[in-house]
Amino acid sequence: MSPSIVSGLVSAIILQYVVKIIYRLWFSPLAGFPGPKLAAATSLYEFYFDYAKTAKYCFKIEEMHRVYGPIVRINPQELSIADASFYDTVYVSGSTRRTQGYSQFASGIGFEGTFFLSHAHDLHRRRRKPLEPYFSRLGVTRLEPFILATVENLISRFKSFEGTGRVVRLDHAMLAFSGDVIGHICVDNPAELIDDEDFSPKWYDLQHSMIKCIPLFTEFPWIIHLVRYVPSRVLLWLDPKAECFNVWKARAQNHIEQLINEKEQRKETNIQPRVGGRPTLFRSLVHESGLPDEDLTVDRLTKEAQILLGAGSVTTGRTLHFITFYLLSNPHMRERLEEELKRELKDPRERPTWSQLEKLPYLQALIKEGLRHSYGTMHRLPRVSPDEALYYTSSRDKRVWRVPAGVPVGMTAYFQHTDPEVFSDPDRFAPERWLSPAAPQMAKSMVPFSRGSRNCIGMNLAMAEINFMLAALFRPGAPKFDLFETDETDVVAVHDYIVPLARLDSKGVRVVFR
Repeated sequence: MSPSIVSGLVSAIILQYVVKIIYRLWFSPLAGFPGPKLAAATSLYEFYFDYAKTAKYCFKIEEMHRVYGPIVRINPQELSIADASFYDTVYVSGSTRRTQGYSQFASGIGFEGTFFLSHAHDLHRRRRKPLEPYFSRLGVTRLEPFILATVENLISRFKSFEGTGRVVRLDHAMLAFSGDVIGHICVDNPAELIDDEDFSPKWYDLQHSMIKCIPLFTEFPWIIHLVRYVPSRVLLWLDPKAECFNVWKARAQNHIEQLINEKEQRKETNIQPRVGGRPTLFRSLVHESGLPDEDLTVDRLTKEAQILLGAGSVTTGRTLHFITFYLLSNPHMRERLEEELKRELKDPRERPTWSQLEKLPYLQALIKEGLRHSYGTMHRLPRVSPDEALYYTSSRDKRVWRVPAGVPVGMTAYFQHTDPEVFSDPDRFAPERWLSPAAPQMAKSMVPFSRGSRNCIGMNLAMAEINFMLAALFRPGAPKFDLFETDETDVVAVHDYIVPLARLDSKGVRVVFR
């Protein structure tokens, strides 16, 4: 290729980029919204803070709001709003207004087609609806015996460490617990993470390695397509931890293939086949959901299983080790919870129901405060109103802003949960605040599971797991353990990789058994 042709191509690319920047700054529907011009001009501004600065854009956005006000343009396409009173306008149910996801959110991670990343309102609704009975309050209540059995499996292992002085990574153990729960719900014969000698550290490391790649894949989504062409043996050589992910993927895929074969057999013979195994979410999905065939392919359902395992374990596991850390580092909190459980659970052999535990005021105050600080997802969750504009009245100067239809608007639990006008001394872990008269008002700003038609489908399951595990860890006769070389910097979120992470050089939340 001649130098003149190369020069012409380079000039064309530069001209195209310059035209795009001019449009974004002066002619875009978002051109009149406040915010840094560099952020409006290019997504590389956000990428710099999330990749080079290790997922710190959330804090940069917080700074923008202090400078520019409650509504800010944070990249070429998206607005951020920091005003609790507007949350329920953005995150609405489908009966109120159609809501779409934002195609750039978590794009490039390879799970497009799952209900979580189905952006169109009706498609998301169709794919999510068959899952909802499994995660409803009634559905989770039916799972109580299984959840309790998984809790007891972990407690039994902890009891075996008593008197040994063994040090355990509590964050590994809690992720193993939540991973076992969602794994058994999804498929037959999943890996038993709790039974691993060290509570499956490879699984923990793999999940968090994937989380840390999200900024790169979101900015350059073509990378994941290249990775798919790399032989699995090469990927395993580059990262041996990926083996446990491949094992889970293979088990999910085999389970789904079996279910689809059963369905095909039913069609061919018109006879109900003998279906082996226990009830699972995917058995129900394939045989009873009524979804069209294009939604029941092996590839799509395998991706669905993978994302359910990740989303259904990481945030719950983090909330559990987060609350446990504060109980262990504040003896008065631990003693108060132990006394409440001792008073209510007089027989050490008694295994309470979820509804019984929900009536324990201090336990519930601890859980609420833990959810407030651990956020669920720290990242903004963009929503698009495809059919109608939104109107926001600024709390700073009462100016009315018209947000055009089709523009993604993001709000975050981080801003909601740390608003000093709602939560006094918001950085302090203070469960007693939830026992005060201000609790109902504070509850309005609590959104650890988001709201609206795209809220967290697993919130009932997460709440049941958290209640059962905390009650088991601090009930009469529970195993005794203390913190080991762990402080607040090992739990406080300082990185926003969609889910919050503590400092990246942390050795984790460690406990020692007396």
